[in-house]
Amino acid sequence: MSIHRMNRSRVRPGYPRRSALQIMAMTDRVKCIECDRMILPQTAADNDGLCGRCVQKSPEHREFERQVADGSAFMPSDKERASSRFPHEFFSARWELQPDYYAERNVHSAIAAIAAAKSESVGNVFLVTGTEGHLNLGFTERYAVCEYANQESGEFRCAYSESNLRCQVPKELHVAKACPCCGVVMTWYPSRFHMPRDKAFLVLENLVANRHTPGVDWLETDDFSYWFTDRGRG
Repeated sequence: MSIHRMNRSRVRPGYPRRSALQIMAMTDRVKCIECDRMILPQTAADNDGLCGRCVQKSPEHREFERQVADGSAFMPSDKERASSRFPHEFFSARWELQPDYYAERNVHSAIAAIAAAKSESVGNVFLVTGTEGHLNLGFTERYAVCEYANQESGEFRCAYSESNLRCQVPKELHVAKACPCCGVVMTWYPSRFHMPRDKAFLVLENLVANRHTPGVDWLETDDFSYWFTDRGRG
């Protein structure tokens, strides 16, 4: 027997021969029903068609991932559009500084806080009313998000206009949702609520003056997109 033939037939230590069934089990895979990962048929059978990663996500998280993949996450849903309303408080509210956030900042009125924020590349404006109203503006160099909440009425809305983003906001420009007491980042706003920075500041200035900004709707938002949006995704 030649040396060449001996080398071909030799089994290397630590690498046992595999049977034909073992080789088929390694190569005959199916696609996860939620992502592009290829998985073993037995894994699919055990997890209702899901891979090991997807099965660990909640149904809401998987729905969010589907919406990001097909682009629908970057547009308001029909339910959100139907919820549009100019909160009654906006007509007469007296907006004041959030006391904890501005305790050590040298500003003394809502107008002064807005003016100071315009000179910053990234930051927040946090305003409140005596009737549990909260108005938050988060911004980066190019985009900003206007958010309104009222604990008494249970309202939670974000400003939306036709100039808002309809695609994924770049990671470096993603606006953070920060704690109104201390400014610490808690999560990230969905891309669809990012509007041009200058327009968002105009919206805020008009609200402080109890004026509506033409072309801006205030939409009630879903819950799950806030839970799963991450910086640069969602």
